[in-house]
Amino acid sequence: MIPKTFPRIPEKLSNEHGEPLRVLYLAPYAPDGPDFSVKPYKGNGGYPQYHHSIFRLLQSIGCEVYSCSKPYAILQAKGNVDYVFSLLNRIPIENPEIFISSYCEFARIPYLGAPPNIRAMAEDKWLMKLTFKGLELPVAPGMTVSKLSSPPSDPPRQLTHAKRFFVKKRFGAASDCITEANIADSWQVAADCARTLNGQGHDALIEEFCPGSDYTVPVVGGLSEPTILGFVKPRSDKREGILTGDLKLHDHLGYEWANLPDQVQRQIHEDVMTVWRGLGPIDYFRLDYRIDPATGARRLIEMNICCYIGKSGPFAMGAEKYGISHGKLMKAILQYSLDRQSNFRTHSRCII
Repeated sequence: MIPKTFPRIPEKLSNEHGEPLRVLYLAPYAPDGPDFSVKPYKGNGGYPQYHHSIFRLLQSIGCEVYSCSKPYAILQAKGNVDYVFSLLNRIPIENPEIFISSYCEFARIPYLGAPPNIRAMAEDKWLMKLTFKGLELPVAPGMTVSKLSSPPSDPPRQLTHAKRFFVKKRFGAASDCITEANIADSWQVAADCARTLNGQGHDALIEEFCPGSDYTVPVVGGLSEPTILGFVKPRSDKREGILTGDLKLHDHLGYEWANLPDQVQRQIHEDVMTVWRGLGPIDYFRLDYRIDPATGARRLIEMNICCYIGKSGPFAMGAEKYGISHGKLMKAILQYSLDRQSNFRTHSRCII
């Protein structure tokens, strides 16, 4: 049975004139006409197949799809499309994830995801940690190391009691630069790992290592409240069960349903509601945890917006559990996104 909070699934997606919804689809491997086949593989995991499958999915649910892999296509979007569906999270600029949503705000075109300020917060793992802490959600203590500075010789006060550490980029997606070596058994090792990231031009985040396993919670927005599609455990054969860059890019081990205690499920549900009340509405998002099955202790690691929504991922898995096909899931997300932006900035005026 479909949850009562699940967004409505329209028979067809239409614009204000009752015509098929015109969608500008942007992604690094989105087809560029006149050749709409899968783009050549460039060693970047399964992105070509994934981005092509979403292009075909949007077509299959009745959208009139205009597809492009170049960010400048957004400059011609106003008046030519009704909606922007962007997975273009990586372009060669600083903090690229908010470029498309910011332009859509300027041009007043409805778009996938969340407002730019919320998206920016989610993409900055340190600001997200501080936000979660401000919402009184359980997070691991940590600190940042700017590429313009260096880590201190001794751990700061909030990390003095940590026995092990985990080091990663402050910004970025798909577990870039994460290997088993990112688990540090001493402060010196953690500091060296941070210096390595700094040397590669990245700000680093050092946090207390959380024992346990990774779990992910796919969430779809709703007009009254969000819908949790389940509790999923990404499979890992790495040290301490962490998710490394190669696992994320190639996804060769997949996911399985998580068997979490009822109390932990209730706690996560309240976490989701806390995030929603503080940061929503968001079209769809994923909360990632480290949970220790021995103690039940949970630590919220990060939130991902406009994350993987392919047929083999947690969102499609969760929807299927409720008898919702991949196509109907996409229809629901797009319809919810359109509904929440139905009066999109009608009060705004641009004076040039």
